[in-house]
Amino acid sequence: MANSALVQKTAQYVKQKLFSEPTGHDWYHVERVWRIAKELQKKEGGDSEIIELAVLLHDLGDYKQYNFNETKGSLVLHGMMDILEIEEELQEKIINITLEAQYSGDDTKTPSSIEGKIVQDADWLDALGAIGIARVFATGGSIKRVLHDPERKPRKRLSKVDYQRHKQEGTSYNYFFEKILKLPKMMNTPTAKKIAQERVKFVKDFIRQFMSEWEGEDYAELL
Repeated sequence: MANSALVQKTAQYVKQKLFSEPTGHDWYHVERVWRIAKELQKKEGGDSEIIELAVLLHDLGDYKQYNFNETKGSLVLHGMMDILEIEEELQEKIINITLEAQYSGDDTKTPSSIEGKIVQDADWLDALGAIGIARVFATGGSIKRVLHDPERKPRKRLSKVDYQRHKQEGTSYNYFFEKILKLPKMMNTPTAKKIAQERVKFVKDFIRQFMSEWEGEDYAELL
């Protein structure tokens, strides 16, 4: 059973750190992923304390915030876990999970533990559905990424470097094809795969409606 006192202490700390984050990686994202992860753990197993702590902390040491330096990101996260008085052995497990859970384009790897698989699944599920769509455009605006440009086609292959460092070179519309629509097939657990299949239907409907409005097809028959 999870150490509820440590988990709650960590949750309060993360809430303070991420509450006003503007790109969709805010406290409410973490809270949603936390909720999903707990449900996945009930179905799929794994150490609940490690899962909950890793989910709560997964965005705090994100190396994209530190010039893509994974070592620096891990050191920052270690420092935060020291403040929270998380024991060293547990810290190493959490660091490993958060690194393995990162989406890295075509270089994305399957986590080595059930805990890592659940954390990755829960995080990816929040990238699907209505909220996932909103987060794509929130991030796009924050990095000055173009909404849509018909002349720019989705990139078929994206290495880790391409995905992490060159997000702004694509478009928010293309991002659905470069990442979001790929996620259902990449889910690790049966429970997450089932949820993903339902949420991705909404994304596909949105894409169809987006293009219908872009091309003016939605009103053509009314004129």
